[in-house]
Amino acid sequence: MNLLHLFSRFRNLGGAGTSRFQRKRPVDWSQWRSLLVAGSSATTCLLLLRFLGLLQPVELKSLDWMQQLRLTEPVDSRIVLVGVTDADLNWLGTPVLTDATLAAVIEAIQEQSPRVIGLDFYRNLPVEPGRAQLDAVLETSANLVGIEKVVLEEGQSRQDGALPGHPLLVAGDQVGASDVIVDRDGRIRRGAIFPATTGPRVLEGLGARVALDYLADEEIYPELESEFLRIAGTTIAPLERYSGGYMRLDSGGYQVLFNPRRTAKPVELISIRDLLTGNVASDRMTDRIVMVGSTALSAADLFYTPHSNGYFRDSGITYGVELHGELASQLISQVLDGRPALRSLSEGWEMLIIAMSAFGGAAFQLWLGDKQRNFGVAAAFVGMPLVSYGAFVGMGLWLPIVPCLGTLGLASLLMTLNRSNQFKTLAERDALTRLANRRRFDEALQRSWMEGLRSSHALSLILCDVDYFKLYNDTYGHSLGDDCLMRVAQVIQQSTVLGSGLAARYGGEEFVVLMPKATPEEALAQANQIRERLMALQLPHEASEISDSVTLSLGVATLMPTMNLPMGALVEQADVALYAAKQGGRNQAQLYRPEMEQDDEILTQAA
Repeated sequence: MNLLHLFSRFRNLGGAGTSRFQRKRPVDWSQWRSLLVAGSSATTCLLLLRFLGLLQPVELKSLDWMQQLRLTEPVDSRIVLVGVTDADLNWLGTPVLTDATLAAVIEAIQEQSPRVIGLDFYRNLPVEPGRAQLDAVLETSANLVGIEKVVLEEGQSRQDGALPGHPLLVAGDQVGASDVIVDRDGRIRRGAIFPATTGPRVLEGLGARVALDYLADEEIYPELESEFLRIAGTTIAPLERYSGGYMRLDSGGYQVLFNPRRTAKPVELISIRDLLTGNVASDRMTDRIVMVGSTALSAADLFYTPHSNGYFRDSGITYGVELHGELASQLISQVLDGRPALRSLSEGWEMLIIAMSAFGGAAFQLWLGDKQRNFGVAAAFVGMPLVSYGAFVGMGLWLPIVPCLGTLGLASLLMTLNRSNQFKTLAERDALTRLANRRRFDEALQRSWMEGLRSSHALSLILCDVDYFKLYNDTYGHSLGDDCLMRVAQVIQQSTVLGSGLAARYGGEEFVVLMPKATPEEALAQANQIRERLMALQLPHEASEISDSVTLSLGVATLMPTMNLPMGALVEQADVALYAAKQGGRNQAQLYRPEMEQDDEILTQAA
């Protein structure tokens, strides 16, 4: 008994106490490859779409959705808005607010001792009557901040684009920038702490300036040594070029995500008619920030925000003075109340989360059963927005929910398609040898036969049989017998790849190679190549009657398909040639000749 035979008997040992010697279940690396391919493909695809900016509109809409569904907050009582409405202008009998009326408004506000006044009106040019009266009021209003336009629109010159503030306010360093930042869809989602950080004069935005003046009155100042704006230990982090759903953002100046409150109105509104007629409580503006600006539709100082068209706002529009007031409230609340600022993770962390979503979706498809798989994916599609919303409400964190859902869905789809392809492969391939099975061979033969009928091309077929395979099984055991068939199948497959045709397991130890358009000489040459490659492996076969190693007998046939011939004639002729090869001593390839059938009949009769 040789060592190979002894090893085969040792591997087939059974009974108690032998489990540790049994062969371990092999790792199915194809599953891991499919997971890696699906996860990587989904991640790459969504990151590319995101980098190109194609997901930005949807990601910004998701931010709006979370803004609109956040919890209700109380109105910030530290901010009071004095608005000039169309009704006020009708009452005044003038289309614009004159300098005299504006001076009277400021005087009425100052009587209540506000902490800061933000004046959202350009007064670089007089609006008579009352210029001298307004100048006199402004000279005595050290707590008032006016506006000027800083950032130029594309194509504008400094002379045409910039709007300076009132000369007295500019001289007293009492101006803030009126500029607002509008996204491409027309909504305000960003606030400008500093609209521009370069140039001869660097101004805060109006909202930021009044907020800083309000905090300064409590002796709270920005930390000058900090890299970012930092106030009383609170960092006001700026938006970067890639922040949240923004891609290649124009992050000039010092921008932050706009974080308006979810209220019917963000700040308390007082009309100038009520103010000038004394219909305002005497302490309503005391020690508060008072924002003065237009709330008239005719002024066209209107903007859309994430709350526009939300169900809890009285109107779908927000006035410019309201934006400045909300930004002031946002900064003060963040510093004094600990209200979370909106922020996003770094680009690296967001890419990692997107990749984790992709591989999570692929893992669901790979390791869960059909019912659990569908439930897992559905739960993820529902749970991820809930987690994102929770992070937004609880921590002010804007997570990349849209690309995460995209990678989850795409990875799940890719794994489903891969699984369907695997099922199709299993239905067409032999489980042991991984060659095509009999069903796939029959389908391929039918297609090739029909193509041969249409194009008058010949078909060739090689039928292979392992010599004395029953004796091999009896000697070495069925486990090594299976190994032997797999090695034979590998040789046939390799030869087929190098040549041409379809290799299949025909049944038991028989294999077949279908070669469309091959000549008899080409088919015979390939048959001999298969036989020689197998002999070169020197697979031991001590029970063989013709060789010490495993050998093959091969029958080769070539037919021109015609309507008069049945499709099975090709297989029958190859089988006759295979029989002739076995009768001729095995370990050889024989090409079909008509006289072989006569010899077959004679031998059959003699038997």
